[in-house]
Parts: sequence; C-alpha cells; structure tokens
Amino acid sequence: MLRFITTLALLFPILSFAQTSIVRGTVKDKVSEEFIPGALISMGGSFKAISDDNGNYEFKDVPYGQYTLEVVSFDYDTLKINFTVKSKETIIDPELGGSTEIEEIRIIGNISLDRKTPIAITKISAEKIAEELGSRDLPMLLNATPGVYATQTGGGDGDARITVRGFDQRNVGVLIDGVPVNDMENGAVYWSNWFGLDAITNQIQIQRGLGATKLSMPSVGGSLNIVTNGMHNRKGFSFKQEYGTGNFLRSSLSYNSGRTKKGWGFNFSGSYKQGDGWVEGTNTQGGFYYGKIQKVIKKHLISLSAFGAPQKHGQRSFYQPIQYWDSQVAKDLGVTIDESAIKDRGIRFNQHWGYITNEDGKQEIKNERLNYYHKPQITLKDFWQVNKKLSISNIGYMSIGKGGGTRLANSAGTLYTEEGHIDWDAIVKANQVDQLFGGPNIDLAYSPTELKSTQVLISSVNNHFWVGYLGQFQYELNPKWTVSGGIDYRYYKGSHYQEITDLLGGDYYINTSNFNDPNPMKRKGDKIALNTYNNDRDGFVQWGGVFGSVEYSGNRWTAFLNLSGVINAYKGVDYFQKKVLDLGDTTLRIGANDTIEYNGNTYTASSPGLEYFATDWKSIPGGTVKAGVSYILNENSKLYANLGYLSRTPQFSNVIDNNTNSFFREIKNEVIQAVELGYSFSNKYFGVNVNGYFTNWKNKPFPFGVAIPDPNDPTATIYLNINGMDAIHYGGEIDVAYNIFKNLQAEAMLSLGDWTWNSSETFYVPELDYSFTFDAKGVHVGDAAQTMLNFSLRYEPIKKLYFKVQYQWFDRYYAAFNPFYLQGADARREAWKLPSYGLLNAFAGYSMNIKKVNLFFNAMVSNVLNTKFMADATDSYYAPFNADAQSASVVFGQGLRFNLTLGINF
Repeated sequence: MLRFITTLALLFPILSFAQTSIVRGTVKDKVSEEFIPGALISMGGSFKAISDDNGNYEFKDVPYGQYTLEVVSFDYDTLKINFTVKSKETIIDPELGGSTEIEEIRIIGNISLDRKTPIAITKISAEKIAEELGSRDLPMLLNATPGVYATQTGGGDGDARITVRGFDQRNVGVLIDGVPVNDMENGAVYWSNWFGLDAITNQIQIQRGLGATKLSMPSVGGSLNIVTNGMHNRKGFSFKQEYGTGNFLRSSLSYNSGRTKKGWGFNFSGSYKQGDGWVEGTNTQGGFYYGKIQKVIKKHLISLSAFGAPQKHGQRSFYQPIQYWDSQVAKDLGVTIDESAIKDRGIRFNQHWGYITNEDGKQEIKNERLNYYHKPQITLKDFWQVNKKLSISNIGYMSIGKGGGTRLANSAGTLYTEEGHIDWDAIVKANQVDQLFGGPNIDLAYSPTELKSTQVLISSVNNHFWVGYLGQFQYELNPKWTVSGGIDYRYYKGSHYQEITDLLGGDYYINTSNFNDPNPMKRKGDKIALNTYNNDRDGFVQWGGVFGSVEYSGNRWTAFLNLSGVINAYKGVDYFQKKVLDLGDTTLRIGANDTIEYNGNTYTASSPGLEYFATDWKSIPGGTVKAGVSYILNENSKLYANLGYLSRTPQFSNVIDNNTNSFFREIKNEVIQAVELGYSFSNKYFGVNVNGYFTNWKNKPFPFGVAIPDPNDPTATIYLNINGMDAIHYGGEIDVAYNIFKNLQAEAMLSLGDWTWNSSETFYVPELDYSFTFDAKGVHVGDAAQTMLNFSLRYEPIKKLYFKVQYQWFDRYYAAFNPFYLQGADARREAWKLPSYGLLNAFAGYSMNIKKVNLFFNAMVSNVLNTKFMADATDSYYAPFNADAQSASVVFGQGLRFNLTLGINF
C-alpha cells in the first residue's frame, strides 16, 4: 500500500502536466473587425506563431496553467492578455487598436457591438468596399444588405438613391464620424457630395429600424454610420489607379502616419476622377480631398479634419414612357404604341445634352442638366478619457455648400437635332438672328444695339451654411451599468435662387414668366424667378436636442433605454416676391408691381421703410423613446428585441409654404411606432441572422401641400398642408454566411416586406369650407422592391487570389405614386408593378508582397449578362390614376459596367 501511494505521488506531477489544451483564436482590428495577418503571437516563451491571412493562429499541447499572450503587429500597439488554460480548448481572440482612439470611435461614431446590441446590424468592411465598389456610387454596394434597395436613378455619377425597409433616404439617418449629414431642410443625402469617401472609410455600419443611435435622427428606416480612418489604422502610403466603363479614370493617393511616438497622427487622401458616363451625356469630373490631424495630449485625443469633393456631372431626367426607351419591351408589357410619340431612343439615351461650336470652331459637349457642387466640411473634436469610467467628447463642425443645377429656361422653345439631342448651335442662331426678317435679333423696346435671347441657360442655386455642436458623456457606474447623454445643436441657412449662367449668343433676356419680377431685363449672372416657387429665398432651421441613455451589460443579458428630445425651429425669408411695411397698426405686404392705398397714402415696392418679407421663428418639439434587450443563449447565439416611439418634427416644406413664404395652417408631427425581434448565431464556420420587424408610420404629410382655389380669388391658388396618411411596414430578413472550406465562402440574403398605406380620410378646413378625401388603405407602398434576394460565392484558389460571383434578384416593386390622389374610382387602387429582374455581378483580385511593398489588382463587372431591366418607375401623380404600363414612366437600369484597379501600398 505504501509503495502504491509513493508511486502515485511520483506520477502526480507527470499526470498533471500531461493535461494539455489547444489555444487558438483570431486576431482582428478592434474597430473594423477585419482580420490582421502577419501578427506575431507568443505565449509562455516556448509558443510562437504568426497569424494567417484570416488572422488565425493556433498552439497545440499547451499544458494547463496561467499564461500571458502577447500580440505584436506592425502599426499597432502591443497587446498583452493574461488568461488561464484549464480546458481541452481555449479560445482567445485578440483585438488590436489604440484604446483611446477606439473609445472615441465607438462613443462618438455611435458604433454598436453586434454581439451585444439588440438591433439588426450589418457591417461593411474596408476590404469589402475595395473588392466590390468599383466606380459605382456608395449606395450601390449596399444592395446586398437585407432590406436595402438602391438604384442609380437617371444614371448620373453620384445620383444614386437608397431605401431601407421601404423608407427613402430622407428617412434614413446618415452620419460621418458621428456628425449627421442629412439636409436640414428636406432630409436628403446627395451622394455626389461624398465622392472619395471609400478611400478613407474604415467601416460602414448599417443599423436597420430605429436603431440604437443616441441622437434624435430621422432614422425611420435605419441609420448609416460611416467611420473614417485614423491613427489607430495601419500607417503607410497607398496609391491606386482605376479605369472603367465610359472612359472613367480615377487616381487616388492616401497616407496614414499611424500613431507616432509623440502621440501625433496624420491622415491625408486625395482623388481625381473624370469620365464620359454609361448614360450618354453624363460626363463627370471631380476631385476629393481629406485631411485629419490627431494628437494625444495626456487623456485627450484632439482631432481636426476637413474634407470635400468639388464636382460637376451631367444628369438625365428620371422618367419617360416605356416606348420612349424600347417599344418592344413596351409591347411585351401590353402597351399600345403611340406612333406619333417618340420611341426606341435606347436605354442609354439622354436628351439633355448636345454639341456646340466653340470660339475655335470646334465641336464640344454641352450639358443642359449639369449638377455642380462643393460642400467642404470641417470638424474639430476633443475626446477626453477622464478615467476608466468617464469619457467626455465635444465636437464642433461646419459645412459650407455652394452649387446647383442647370437647365434651359424655356422648355417649349428647346431645339433638337434629328437624333433627339439639343441643337445648341440652332439655339444660338435663333438668339442672334431675327426669325422673320433675317437681321440681328434686336428689340427696340429694350435696346437698340443688343441681341435679345429667347432661350437661356439658368441655374437653380442651392447654397447652405451649416454649423453644429455635439457634446456627450459616458459614465460606467459599474461593470454592468453605463449611463450617457449629451446635447445636439445645429444652425442651418439655405439660400435658394435662380440665375442666368449662359445667354447662348445673346446679350440679355426678358423674363415674361413672372409678373412679380420688378426688373424683367436680365443679363448673365442676374437672379431670375420663372415662377413664384423658384424665387429668391432663404430657409433657416435651428435644431436643439438633448439625449440620454442607460445601458446594462451582464453575462447574458444586455439592455438599453434611450430618450431624446428636440426642438426644431423654422424661418423663411423672401427677397423677391413681396416686401413688408410695418405701419404700427397694420403690416402691408407689397408685391413687386403692387400699388396699395392705405389711410390716404400710396405704397409701392419702392416706398421707403420696406423690408424683405420674413416669417417669425416657429418652434416645434419632438422626441424619441427607444429600448431593447438581448439574451445570449451561448457563446454562439443570441435573441434580441427592440421597440421605439418617434415623434418626428416635419420637414421645412411642410412648415413653410415656399409659394407665399408663410406658415401652413395644419402642422403636425409624424409619429413612428416600431418593434423588432431577432436571432443570431455564429461560429468559426457559419453565421446566420434572422429578424422580423413592424413599423407603423402615422401622419405622413402631403409634400409641399395641396393646391386649391383661393376662396377670396378664384383665379389664384393657395396651399394646404394635408396630414393623416399612415403606412404599415412589416417584414422579415435573413442573412447567412458560411465558410464551406478555408478558401471558399458563401453568403446569402433574403428580405421579404409587406409595406402598405393604411389610411382612408377626409380632411376638412371649416374656415375655407374645403374638404379633401383620399382612400389608400391596403395599397402597397411604391418606390422600392419589397422582395430581395442576394447570393454570393468567394473562392481563393491560391493565397491572395480571389474570385467572387454575386447574384441579386428584386421583385414586387410597385411604381412610385402619390397616395393622396387615390380618390373616387381610383380609391384603393394598386400601383403598377414592375417586372422582376436579376443581376449577376463578378469580382476578382490579386495581391502580392515584395518586402514591405504590397501590390494589388481588383476587377469588377456589374450586370455581367447585360440584363435589360427597369430600375425605377412612377405612376401618374395626378388623376386619373391609370396604374398600368401604358401610363407608367420609367428609367432603365445600367447595363454591363466594369472597373479595373491597380494599386500599391507601402
């Protein structure tokens, strides 16, 4: 017995050390969650490995005990992790990145952790952007995201649009580094202003539904958070040259210093592009610049950034009858061809351009519809990590936008060639030569020597000045509870007017379209108002918001509650249509050609003491309540639920009538109620996300009001704000990712929506004895595909060489229409449904390292099969509502396009 005990005592250390484990994991970037290859991982002195292309490492036969894992990677701070090995398999996933910079991005950028946050999240990595974007607009990359539908609209560069769960981009909140960028007057996002962002984007996070963004945002459908590179990213230079369809050329150069030993970080990027466009007459030219300087000062991270994208590009009207593009497609859809109307122009045709003879006698392209804009944005941030529990951030930003879009003033007087393009030389000749007598086109009533233009090119100018401040804090009460809050202030001034940009061979132009114009004789650069809406006006918007959030994060349960409140203030100033004179006992509104008698005195637009007609400030409150909870079932899966209530202040166009620069009679907030349930599972090989949502959108207003006869002047019209249109959006989404083999991955997505209008109302105005009735109950919402499918395969036959194919399918797209015009016989009538379509896209690339230099090549081909499809459509906006292919106006999507990229990182 003693011998047996002695033997066990001698064998015990051997048996103990005989218990070994496998230690493995994946090294990732803490912000982008991209894999980090080439990292040196060491442990216990005798275990060393280098992470592979997917960031993976593994140690075998590791004895039980306590260890320190050390991870070293070029451009990242060294990471050390203490842990205990006490099971057969131990998983350690190191995440690299400077802690201060990471906290700044997570808190300021409203970035959520998909492992814990109880919302539907999709992340687009910088690698995916590089592989799939090509020369397309950024929204086109998102078509593989559940619930997202994006199109190129008319086909102009930067003219893409996006909808999320059936809500257009005016109802999708967009942030860049935590700063909101939706237009303050109408909520829109113009993607041509953000060309070049792909060069400096670290990741894009799409939160569908109301999301977990703390700010009071117009995120009915979702929010899009774009995070740019900073000192936490890899340092070095990058240059790439692109060539694509339509002689598209783009050169881009970027530099990131990383974090220097003295705590500085420099990030610069520049890009230039030019091309002819896939659609004819949509030539483009633009530049992009970006600079960010960061400095760590003790516990502060100071950041100053500036970027902008001056550009100009040709555009095309969105919609035309189907036969206009292709009469055979129209016939196949049951359309009766009108032989007297235009047909078979081709899907690349654009009527808004032509050739003009320049001063050298050479022909050059001239666009009628030319968009030009420059919107630089400057942001100053201070992120203060007070201690391990408390952080405070302050952001000040400014945006100054200048630009607009051109068109001909007299559409009826436009001259075209036989091919259907604008005949600029004929227009110039008509402006210079009298059509009856053949001599100079002179009107003695205005000038005995100068030429009078009958057709001119005008520009609708939309400038803005925007400043804002965003301050917030986050405090960790204990390891499980965190509170945060802040304030959000924005001031916006939008200036809108029209001006003459080209007299097309003449010397002046007479404005006969607007009798209120005090000076109808116009020259180049003069402001002009062709109607009462396109006058010279300013729109002012102020936004003051507060928000607060409480978050709980336990071992399994995670929950949040977010409250926000906002006061939106509106003001309009009319510099053209009417002026006001304060006489003490009354205020006179005097038009440009008015003569008003009051108390024995005569007043005109030139009377002394007149001021431009301005409204008072009107303030409207709103607010948001959002809550969510998630439960981690195990290390691979979770359940979550969230709900929210949003009282959203109306857009400027539903507060102030631009025709009269006065407040509408009926102004009400929109109300959004939403609930969502979801489940997610992921391991090393397989991941799936499933969710269902229900959104009740109440009191959607009629855009810009409804025109009715003025009861006091039957020859005039007034505008009423019609409220009460409700919609219900519900559906389900599933996306799957599967690593079939180490070098073969598959992704799939299915999105099914059922979005319908839910109102049948009669709107009555007692003081005007006017009623307005509409009945859209149960009619499907238009303007986006309600069924979407995506499937892709990515294969790497050898290291760093990849091929990827992607198939996208869209169905149940109902044409856009105005539900307020579903009246009488058209009540509850469905809009025309477009034919479904599928697109095949292909991608390929290869990279190689030569010492510390990385060479890479990427190729993209969208719509490989050159499928002909209708991407957008609208039914008649006004009665009668025909709701068929005969009355529909459409725009076809783009055919086969390619992009080739050759670049170098060093």
